[in-house]
Amino acid sequence: MMVLLFAAMLSPVSRGWADENAEFDRIGGGTESLLDYRGQTVVLNVWAIWCAPCIGEIPELVELQRRIAPRNATVVGLAVDSGAESQVLSFWRRRLELEPSYPLWLGSMEQAKEHFGAITVPLTLLIDRQGTVRERLLGAHDAETLLEKLEPLL
Repeated sequence: MMVLLFAAMLSPVSRGWADENAEFDRIGGGTESLLDYRGQTVVLNVWAIWCAPCIGEIPELVELQRRIAPRNATVVGLAVDSGAESQVLSFWRRRLELEPSYPLWLGSMEQAKEHFGAITVPLTLLIDRQGTVRERLLGAHDAETLLEKLEPLL
């Protein structure tokens, strides 16, 4: 039974849900939800400033954002258990030496679990223009791999 549960958690195939109504504080002000992105392809990345694989993945997500933005698609980063807006921005600027190039939300791991089924970070959800989760990807991925998986949704 545990093996089946673990295999289900690792499956890249979605159960087709994400809570589109869940609102999160957006870095830079205001709140947002996935409903704000309806009509766009969304790459929702759940990450944390204390997560080593997440740190390595962020530059890949920046590159992915550059490549998909002209195609009515966006990356959204949900920083979980990573502190206040100032701490997340400082992390990007000092640790990564980058300016955020895609929307960043603040939340908790508990919220990520409740609204998106996250059990660990990094977790990336590929969401189509109708708001359906098409893939759930555990672990860090490079821009090329993500773009290949996104192509049918763009």
